[in-house]
Amino acid sequence: MKRSVLLSGILLLLCTALLVLHITQEKETEQYRVVRIADGDSFTISKNGDELEVRLFGIDAPEREQPYYRKAGLFTEKFLKKGTIRIEAVDRDRFGRTVAWVYVDSLNLNHVLVGHGLAWHFTRYSSDTTLARLEDSARAAKAGLWSDPAPVPPWEFRKRKRGQM
Repeated sequence: MKRSVLLSGILLLLCTALLVLHITQEKETEQYRVVRIADGDSFTISKNGDELEVRLFGIDAPEREQPYYRKAGLFTEKFLKKGTIRIEAVDRDRFGRTVAWVYVDSLNLNHVLVGHGLAWHFTRYSSDTTLARLEDSARAAKAGLWSDPAPVPPWEFRKRKRGQM
């Protein structure tokens, strides 16, 4: 009898420990949730109640009033909701955003946007050969913004806009 009470106690203790471990692991692996999409290359996500503003590293998506602005933003929003988001921070920009490589499951969002012709490789800040190759392929295929005969890079668009003010 004493032995079965002792075993029951040990079993109860073990079950309690496993439950606590499960709850702790569940909290640690809580998914990022998309809060808002600013544009194709900038968004805010949340995890455990903490918001994180992210700017995709090495790329530049069209600005508001540019062709493909809306398409790039919608693509980013849908892509982020398809799986588990993982952030690899590279830097912090002047606006305090985390500049990062962003993965959804095993797919790199930065690469996918450029490969689909929805963003430029931002060579001012990146010499990534994969981004360069993906942009060349998208241009050759006239994918997305490359279907336009003379697409204006966002950095040029911003510069022209500042000159008008």
